[in-house]
Amino acid sequence: MSERRGGSVRVALIPRTAEHVRIYWKRIQDEEIRKRIPLQSLSLEETLAQFEASRRPGAGSFGMGIEADGVYVGDIWCYGIHGEDEKTAMLSFLIFEKSLWGKGAGSEAARLFCREVLSRYGIRRLGAFTYAENIGSLKALEKAGFLEKERFLEEGKLSVYLEWQKPSADTR
Repeated sequence: MSERRGGSVRVALIPRTAEHVRIYWKRIQDEEIRKRIPLQSLSLEETLAQFEASRRPGAGSFGMGIEADGVYVGDIWCYGIHGEDEKTAMLSFLIFEKSLWGKGAGSEAARLFCREVLSRYGIRRLGAFTYAENIGSLKALEKAGFLEKERFLEEGKLSVYLEWQKPSADTR
């Protein structure tokens, strides 16, 4: 478990469990959350199957739960983990506890997670997408060291692609 303070809350990354997945799935049915982040419309059973697949050896995805002051408040994960040569993946995170939006929990979780996947998988570059109107997500990614690379229209919404690269001097 990795832990640091993010704004006024203590943020920790924890191993995900099937119970976390159930809580997460229920919380992301919220309309306000769904309009802020592109999410697949999966059933609980499909979501649990994806979680189980991510736990298998050689899986192309990896995720952790996010705790703030000891309470489970969201998830962070990477997917599209490429093999030995590229060392890249895509990052997504979601804080479903709205009272924490804008409080630094997302940026701190992203910082911790970048270190975790660097250590665990040797990931050198992470990409991330967010809607341009989701200022909180955009700021959280930038605070975590992601740099904006491109803006584009996707399904009628202005989206932003950002990238994080392994620091030249590893400061883990």
